[in-house]
Amino acid sequence: MGYDAQSATDQTLRSLAEVREIFGERFVAARVEAETDARDLLDKRAGAMSVDEALQLGRLFNRHEKTGQVRLDRFSPGFAGAVMNKVTEDIDRFNRVVAELWTSPADEAVALLGRMFADRSVLPGAGSSLPSMLLYLRDPERFAVCINATMKGLAHVTGRTFRADGQVGYERFCEVLRTWRAQYGVAPQEADAVLTNIMRAATAPSVAGPVAEPATAIDVPPSGRLTAEQVADQCYLPVEQIDKWVAALHGPMRQAVFFGPPGTGKTWVALKLAHHLATSPDHVELVQFHPAYSYEDFVEGLRPDLADGGALRYTPRDGVFFKLCERARKAPSDDVFVLVVDEMNRADLAAVFGELLFLLEYRAVKPAVLPYSQRQFSVPPNVVILGTMNTADRSLALVDFALRRRFNAFHLHPSDDVLARWSSTRSDVDADLLLGMFRLIRDRVGHQSPVSPGHSYWMVEQIDASTAEGIWSYQLYPYLAEHWFERPEDLERLDVDVRALIAERS
Repeated sequence: MGYDAQSATDQTLRSLAEVREIFGERFVAARVEAETDARDLLDKRAGAMSVDEALQLGRLFNRHEKTGQVRLDRFSPGFAGAVMNKVTEDIDRFNRVVAELWTSPADEAVALLGRMFADRSVLPGAGSSLPSMLLYLRDPERFAVCINATMKGLAHVTGRTFRADGQVGYERFCEVLRTWRAQYGVAPQEADAVLTNIMRAATAPSVAGPVAEPATAIDVPPSGRLTAEQVADQCYLPVEQIDKWVAALHGPMRQAVFFGPPGTGKTWVALKLAHHLATSPDHVELVQFHPAYSYEDFVEGLRPDLADGGALRYTPRDGVFFKLCERARKAPSDDVFVLVVDEMNRADLAAVFGELLFLLEYRAVKPAVLPYSQRQFSVPPNVVILGTMNTADRSLALVDFALRRRFNAFHLHPSDDVLARWSSTRSDVDADLLLGMFRLIRDRVGHQSPVSPGHSYWMVEQIDASTAEGIWSYQLYPYLAEHWFERPEDLERLDVDVRALIAERS
């Protein structure tokens, strides 16, 4: 849909009323007070700040009130402690740049800001937020704090686009923002909150829209199976890779395991490939292993039953894999059935598979006799097994080598190519932020590390800096803390750098 002026007006007025109600009567006044304190500190110490004073300045940038409570998240994560720690690693450079932005004639300060936007090495970690905040404090009526949320919100209600890539772009953003504020009576101190609210409302999923499907849901075309090209498109992988996996499974070894760190899409890819290999969606079964999973669940076991007269007896019960094999045996030989075994290495595989270690490799040899039912059993050639194994799971070391050598091994590693392909199909995500964070973490943990977090952690719809900070804080940081328990200093340095990057791109 194109830009609609009336809709933009309605949304601005609605957002303005919502934000003013949420923040309370001291909304603007509390921010004016914090800005005044920041100006006082800059007037006294700009060019000669200690690291502690710089951190204090960041807190003042972030200070405001919400329903009467003092908070430090006005521009969070833009001025969190991490970004100030990053920009003050070279305190002399920080003081030199801040002094020039604060005391130079306005035109010279704007020119420096433009150079900083175009070349982030002028003050690493500062991004667009710190230099624009200093100009804003010099003259809130003329200048604006430049962060992605405000630029996106302003773009939505004006039909314009904005980028923090230089002086011209910044001055254009400030000019359009001044016009918008004058039109709706928005104070400089409340503009960022109103525009952020507009941005979030504009990118939020519609309540009336379709409910998101679970990660394992598969959209199957009318033909009943996915093509190799569709698997590649939906997994953001080269079609040549899909063809190679299929060719391997058409050989004598009709089973494979996808292995790699968490977040590399192992289950998703396995299910997509299963719906390419299987001749019908009904021919795909999914089972997840766990420590209590047994041979009796998978192949066959005994179940207590009552005979005539009430006597207790035990009768054989068919397991998941046995049932699938019987279905495949009765079907035409060109029908293909696929079993996907998720989290394969979490069970005692040698015990769960039993004689299947022999039957999977020698499908055309004499059948084996099952221990409970004494029936002869073999694995039909039209049955394929796809497993997934997490290399970060310490139980992987316990996987029996006899079982490993009976499975093709398909490696899925953390891939910025996959993330780039995914983000290129979505206009509502910040690809630079996602790829920057992914590469920073991957490079620090190690490209080949079995615990390096995968790309799918970042494949989240409508992701912005705030969402990215939550993914890092509540998913990846605790995960790495478990695996880096002997490297706390490395994790803390990574934490500082990740938060600084989020702030720089916010």
